[in-house]
Amino acid sequence: MVSKGRERIIEDIQTVDQAIKAEKDVESGFHAVIEENLSYWLAVEEDIVESYTKFIKRTVNKKTKTTLTKIIEDSKNHVRMLTSIRKAFNKIMSDEQRHARMLEDLKREVDK
Repeated sequence: MVSKGRERIIEDIQTVDQAIKAEKDVESGFHAVIEENLSYWLAVEEDIVESYTKFIKRTVNKKTKTTLTKIIEDSKNHVRMLTSIRKAFNKIMSDEQRHARMLEDLKREVDK
């Protein structure tokens, strides 16, 4: 579905070769970038949990402990959500790889 006013990213695909290229471009172009950023974000959230947990143990200030505890719980929830996003994203990438293989199989059959 294309939004009105949005410039098309992929023009009309008219050959199986173009379709294969589109599927592989999605896989190669986006997978590495998204995975790298998800990994970084997960690491940041995990580091926050670890660091703030240590901070809580070192402080006697009740307000600080309460605030950091809330942030830790949010960050733990963020880790769960980001992990879920990663799983969904990996499913999409698996589908893209499968689509490319299907198209390559089709091309071999058509070219016979």
